Amino acid sequence: MRRGLQVAVVGLTMLLASSGQARSQYYYPGGYGYGGYGFGGWSETPQGTIAQGLGAYAAGAGVYNYDNAVAGSINENSVVRYNEYLYNSMLEARRRYNRSQAARLKMDDAAYRARINRIRDNPAQADIDSGDALNNILDQMSDPKVMQGSALRLANGAVSPEAIREIPFRDETDAITLSLDEMTDPKNWPIALRSDALKAEREAYQKAIDDALEEDKEGSLKPETISRVRSAVAALYQKASETIPKTDRAEHLDAMNYLKSLAGMSRMLERPNVEAVLAELGKVKSTTVGNLVAFMHTYNLRFAPATTPKQRAIYADLLPTMVAARDKILGRPGDNDANANANANANANANANANANGNANPATTNRPGDHPTALFHGLDPTHLNPPQNNPRP
Repeated sequence: MRRGLQVAVVGLTMLLASSGQARSQYYYPGGYGYGGYGFGGWSETPQGTIAQGLGAYAAGAGVYNYDNAVAGSINENSVVRYNEYLYNSMLEARRRYNRSQAARLKMDDAAYRARINRIRDNPAQADIDSGDALNNILDQMSDPKVMQGSALRLANGAVSPEAIREIPFRDETDAITLSLDEMTDPKNWPIALRSDALKAEREAYQKAIDDALEEDKEGSLKPETISRVRSAVAALYQKASETIPKTDRAEHLDAMNYLKSLAGMSRMLERPNVEAVLAELGKVKSTTVGNLVAFMHTYNLRFAPATTPKQRAIYADLLPTMVAARDKILGRPGDNDANANANANANANANANANANGNANPATTNRPGDHPTALFHGLDPTHLNPPQNNPRP
């Protein structure tokens, strides 16, 4: 969505090693840097599986190296599934935004398709200045087939550290809010969490999410709104741990793990400390497009509109470098991609018109799929839930 969101993970400098020293390459269960599924640093060669969700969580939460067994619980399959889910959630968020834009601008299918294709293939100056052209390439390079291998290392076009420091980044966590919305669907709650004993806490959490989603439509989430979501999760977790019999081991574990996922996702609504990572640019002479994409992917960032002549010049210089990296890794978008986009945009426009008339077509409404909640199961709940007497982390 084309709006600045103050949503993602709350920022603080990473406490990384067991000795307590801070490092630029943060540590969390599973490792640090690209080998540990996160952002490895501006002078690294990007490769390996980059987990957007786990990376963003760890980057803000300050998770410690506290147990090898916990580290081992975050396995490759969980990371891969989570990356794919978040990518599909991001695509669905784009579709929903595009549907609303098509309805608001009263675009017919031909005009809407022409605009999308222009941004992708031959952007006008306004498309570059707005960040739309760069974000279009960023979306393509965030595809799991790029992130789940070593392909991103091929994006070795040089980018000036000074230019990166001038880029107006904005938070982009529509995939997170969409995921939380999906998980609050009553039919998705584990059986043990549907009991009447948890009704008040469950409804309080659902109300907090509903309010956050409504506020999100207006452009940003207030810190107190995020705090309400996190506190509601913590209250539900505490009540569930007290009321669900531990003798029903399977149901208890299922419920607790589900709530860990809610807590981990809700923590990702807070803003990351990207300033600390950007400060590391002062230590390198040059970096690459691959590192820039990995950084933005891990921290859930997008390109905001350029508002100064210097920012517009940076975008103009960066676009051909990103295009070259995209073409090198994925190939130049061709007729098959254009046809696929045309069909997707036709569906989006048709659904926008249907929504405007109150007749949405379920066949053209995409859903991200089953939520892979296992990513957060191995984390200690004390790292996930805020204290009840002090809801802010």
